[in-house]
Parts: sequence; structure tokens; C-alpha cells
Amino acid sequence: MSKKLLAAAIAAALAPAAVMAEASNVTIYGRIDYGFMSRGGDSGGLSQAGRTGRLNDFEDGILGTNRFGFKGSEDLGNGLKAIYEFEFGFSGDSGTSFGSTTNRHSWVGLTGAFGTALGGRVDGARYSFVGKYDPFKNQTVANAGSLFGVTSGLGQADRADNAVVYITPELAPGLKFLAAYTTSLLSEAGSGAIAGQDVETGDTPLYAIAAMYDNGPISLLLDYENLQIKRSAPGGGDLEFDLWVAGASYDFGVAKLSAYYESTEGDDTASKAVSNGDGWLIGLSAPVTSNITLKASYVKANDDRANDSDCSKWGIGGEYAFSKRTTAYATYAKINNDDLARCGISKNAAGGNGTGSGGANGTGYGDSGFNIGLAHTF
Repeated sequence: MSKKLLAAAIAAALAPAAVMAEASNVTIYGRIDYGFMSRGGDSGGLSQAGRTGRLNDFEDGILGTNRFGFKGSEDLGNGLKAIYEFEFGFSGDSGTSFGSTTNRHSWVGLTGAFGTALGGRVDGARYSFVGKYDPFKNQTVANAGSLFGVTSGLGQADRADNAVVYITPELAPGLKFLAAYTTSLLSEAGSGAIAGQDVETGDTPLYAIAAMYDNGPISLLLDYENLQIKRSAPGGGDLEFDLWVAGASYDFGVAKLSAYYESTEGDDTASKAVSNGDGWLIGLSAPVTSNITLKASYVKANDDRANDSDCSKWGIGGEYAFSKRTTAYATYAKINNDDLARCGISKNAAGGNGTGSGGANGTGYGDSGFNIGLAHTF
């Protein structure tokens, strides 16, 4: 078969799918990332949890988690649109690539002059805000959120289950507000109770209110969240926590300077035993050429539940953009742990337990590390 005939046959086979996609306005997107990561060292803290040696391994999803997704909209008239998105994560370096595919987020909603309202499984607020002001986007060995996840005692909830979200339209140039609520942050409501318990036992309701300002080179954020763990404290009382987040950045053109602060604190003695700390970061991102970007950050995370449990990390890295979709990267990070701190090196900050040392499932290990890799988006 000639090349022209083969091309015509392929086009004919794909035509019905293409027409359907156009009618429903579907976009397919994703990314795949693969590289090498090395971690080790234990300068006084507990980051290796008794393990020894240096851990060298090939890893996927270092600069950004591997994913593929579908998103689209439908014009309902009078400026109103129905919108949706569902996205899946996958392992790109093992035989479980699609056998263990996970739902990163999935939601449906409406957008129009009133703003945007949606519901489903959505990206976590605090996790997303850290990533917005961290020059490493909460990824690579230099990510900031892994330290905050450990010292806060609350981890980094990268996704919120069972959520509804409302985002206002611009009330002034660059100014929007966000409100979100979930009946149970990390599971289905009522799924943790056993016989003899109140049906809400173990549920984790959370609400968040945020002001966001993005106008030209300036970005500002203020976010408040309230989290409960239902009937989990001794004596049957609920645990409750107040979370405050603030962020700012300014793009000077030759470099972008960013800063972030968070505080997590329990409302009573039992809650403070679970979470009582704060943390901050300063970051810098500088485009040296049209292809090369250099990055640096310093992160400090404080755990007030016990003495000698604070940690800090500095990171440096660079990216080389072969194109808008293909990027090579390299990063180095070093952690300084207090004697009882458990902050470790990891490739990202996702998960309910942050990246405290535990020895499995990608949790932190060592106090220094580097990574190199290649990422492609589509």
C-alpha cells in the first residue's frame, strides 16, 4: 500500500472519533517523566529511620507526576458553560503502569458570569498553594511541601475527596475569592465507623476560604482552612485544626522572587499533640536564556510539639527546555535536621503523611540528594 493510500485509510478510520471529540469539545492531555535519583546521609536527625547506605534508583514523575487526562466544556448559551475534567496518574517505570492507575482528580461544574462552581475530587488547597510559590512546584528533591507535611503532623493532602468549590469572577483586576468544603477530606463520609461507633467517626470535614490576587508581575494569596477529625480524641471529642497560608511573588523579568508561610495548630491540648507548627520558604527562579532556567529555594519547617524536631532545606536546580513540551532537569537538595527531626529527601510532597521517614512507598530517606531527568507533556 502506498504512503498516500495508507494515510487516507488512517484518516478515514479516525474520522468518526475526531468528529465526536470536536462535538463534545474534548481535550486529551498528559505528561511522562523519567529520571535518576540518589539519596543518603544522616546528619543527626532520624531521616533514615535506622536504615544505612545510599539509595540510588531510577524514578518516574520527578519534575511532575505522570498523568493523562480528559477535559472539556459545552456551551449552554447566555455565557454559561458546563465544564469537566478527569485525570489519572500512572507509574511509568514498572509493570503497574495502568494496573494501578489512580484517579488524581475528577470534577464537573458550571462557569459563567457568576464565577465557577464545581464538585468532585479536586486538587488540595494548601498543597496547591505551596506548589504555586515553591519555584520547584512541590516536585524534585528540593520540594518544600515534604518538610511542611512532616512537621505539621497533617501531611500534604494533594487531593480533596467529596468536595464542592466556588471561585468568584474577578471582583477587581486580578482579585478572586475561593470557597471550598468537603464532608471528608481523604475518604468517603461514614466509611471509617465500626459497630458501636457514631457513623461520622473518622471523617475529616474541611472548609477553606482564600483570597487570590494575580495581576501582572504580582501574585498574593491568603488562605484559611479548618480541619476536623471526627470523634477521634480520647473521650470521644473531635480533633480540630486551624490552618493559615500566605504567599507572595514578584516577577522582575530577570528573576522571580517568591515567599510562602503556613501555620497549622490544634484548637485544644489533644489537637495540639497532633499538629502545632509553622513553616516558610523563599524562592528564586531566573531565566538565564530562552531555554535555561535556574532555581533556588530555602525552606524552614518548625514542629512545636516537641523540642529538637525542626528541619530546614536548601535546594538548587536547573531546567533546559528543548521545546515548550520537552524539558531536561537537574536538582540538588540538602536538609539540616534537629536531633529528633524526621524530614527526609523525596521526589514530591504528595500524600497524607507528607514524606516522613518510613521506608516504603516513596517516603523520605536521607538528608541530601540529587536528581536528573527528562519530562515531556502532551
